Amino acid sequence: MISIAVSSRSLAAARAIDPNVNAAAVHAAVQAALAEHLRQTGAHRAQQPRPSN
Repeated sequence: MISIAVSSRSLAAARAIDPNVNAAAVHAAVQAALAEHLRQTGAHRAQQPRPSN
């Protein structure tokens, strides 16, 4: 699990593009970008524990 905190800097950057954006939208965008990056690199597989048989 990855914990994401939306910094005031990232929120300010998002608001420079869209003044009406809220912190939840920025948080969701960062989560989606990280999830896609992990999917593409296969990194999420290395973080998951392997079942023992």
